[in-house]
Amino acid sequence: MPGQLWHDRAMDRRRLALIGAGWITPAHLAALDRLGRTDLVAVVAGRLERAQATAAPRGVAAYDDLERMLDEQRPEMAYVAVPPSRAIPIIESLVARGIPFLAEKPLAALDAEGPERVAAAIEQAGLVAAVGYHLRGLEALPEVRERLAARPASLVVARWLDATPGPTWWHTEAGGGGQVVEQATHLYDIARSLVGEATVIGAASVREEPVVPPGADVVDATAAVLRFESGAIGSFANTRRLAGATIDISFASDGLLSTIRRAGTDPGGWAIDFDDGRTVVTRLVGRDPYEVQAEAFLDAVDAGDPTRVLSSYADAVKTHRLTRAVVAATGHGG
Repeated sequence: MPGQLWHDRAMDRRRLALIGAGWITPAHLAALDRLGRTDLVAVVAGRLERAQATAAPRGVAAYDDLERMLDEQRPEMAYVAVPPSRAIPIIESLVARGIPFLAEKPLAALDAEGPERVAAAIEQAGLVAAVGYHLRGLEALPEVRERLAARPASLVVARWLDATPGPTWWHTEAGGGGQVVEQATHLYDIARSLVGEATVIGAASVREEPVVPPGADVVDATAAVLRFESGAIGSFANTRRLAGATIDISFASDGLLSTIRRAGTDPGGWAIDFDDGRTVVTRLVGRDPYEVQAEAFLDAVDAGDPTRVLSSYADAVKTHRLTRAVVAATGHGG
């Protein structure tokens, strides 16, 4: 029976390769472990010792050569979590081999043409390709969408006020693209998802001297004003020069303020508040959004249906265009 065949196929454990071994990979692996639908067969990283640190505890092979890993291990799918400047050629190798993948954001650092080229190749191949905008996996997000459908937002206010991340690639625009492209992109993406497409009205950025940390060239702070096709306007601000973190995005409607905010230090730690002026209702994260994201990706692979992922590569290209437009509007780098 077709239904039984689908069930049997969905229960098969898929051979998974992890490309990249940075700080976010434990969150991805923990989510995949809870689902129990994959077998990690290899870890590849730019430095072999980094790959070994993740691979050895799991008893799997470690590589510093992507093509050799793909030839020897023949994974059925891949997770890609590498510095943005390295992402495009890696993903092009996966697409050429027809390997479904989930890639971390952003799609690239400075490469404007690479993501467009990859998106076209993915579409032509009909390949399942997801991008890790995990806020789309928040369990209460459908409630936000429902409330905004009843009371459309007229104003979006977003803030990513944080400290400078540790990885050295993040400190340069060539390595990571800057804070708007690499970090605040989550806020621009969720705004697009809930309110619709937007254009940049204006933006400005600042970088103070002396540069912190030494050798960095990314700006310290950026502010942007957007106009959404719905008619709503948006104010987006980010800085990397704080000791703590305030990360949130609010949607102001007629008599309702809906806020998605970072709650705690865990990568999946978020909460959603609904304030109607009388009471504030808070929805905690529920399931780890990384797990929800992984489940949607695996379901898409099992079904051979690229539309089942939370964020397709093609849709992520639109967010990438928007963040690059913000950086361009500042007249400076990211």
